[in-house]
Amino acid sequence: MRGDDSRMQSRRLLLAFSTAGLIFGAASLAHADVHLAIGSRFEPYRYTMAHFPNAATTAGDLTAPNQSFQTTSLAPYFGAFFAQRYGLMLGLDLGWARLNTDKQMGANPAVATTDSFFQLGLALGFKLYMRDPKKDRIAPYAYVDVYKYFASVSTNNTNVTGDQASAQADTVSPVGGTLAIGAEYFLGTGFSIGAEIFGLRVSHVGAEYTDSTMTRRDVGFTQLSMYSGLTLNYRFQVQASMKASDEPEEDKRRSTPPSTPQQPTSLPPPTPEAVD
Repeated sequence: MRGDDSRMQSRRLLLAFSTAGLIFGAASLAHADVHLAIGSRFEPYRYTMAHFPNAATTAGDLTAPNQSFQTTSLAPYFGAFFAQRYGLMLGLDLGWARLNTDKQMGANPAVATTDSFFQLGLALGFKLYMRDPKKDRIAPYAYVDVYKYFASVSTNNTNVTGDQASAQADTVSPVGGTLAIGAEYFLGTGFSIGAEIFGLRVSHVGAEYTDSTMTRRDVGFTQLSMYSGLTLNYRFQVQASMKASDEPEEDKRRSTPPSTPQQPTSLPPPTPEAVD
């Protein structure tokens, strides 16, 4: 099935990128300064949504009118930076919602329905500073990542099959990537504020299911958008490289002048009076 193939390919891509990142990080860990980082990215909410007024409604009830995923946000992150200029970042997003509704027609008993939604997003990114981050200095950077959302939809509505609920969850489980260029101003050695001035994000979802009439329904949604955002970043050092730890001792040895051996004190030659 095409939907299964799309989900399998996205999972393989995320796994391969994660494995490569872990290997790269482990190789750099033993030879570089290591800084752990936490931070958050703020992207102003965009009120525009995808709108297809003339599109054929062949997707059934998989998608709601004007549905989009521009509000998804991989805002908080954890990171590990090596040699201060490059590092790996893990972005997170978490969402949960529950809706209870009652419906009553005439004298018939009320029908209560409960729907719940859960969403988890993960992003693995790489960040490279164009110059060494230092206090009272602006450091431009480039950022790239791949991300994947995992969602689930549950309901007690007997008219919705498990296959249909799974397809609905797939429509809000995008896979994609981000490319951004920005700059940070370091107020201190461990705190900075920044701006992602130029950002591009691509997202894709795909879902399919077979309804009770044995009709296969398929939908795919791809989106490319630009964004700008502000960031708050904090980092602290957890490991220093061997070279950095040896440099102060080496500098101390170089600054200390070599000691000169003391010459033995020579006695003056005896006078004639002393000999007599």
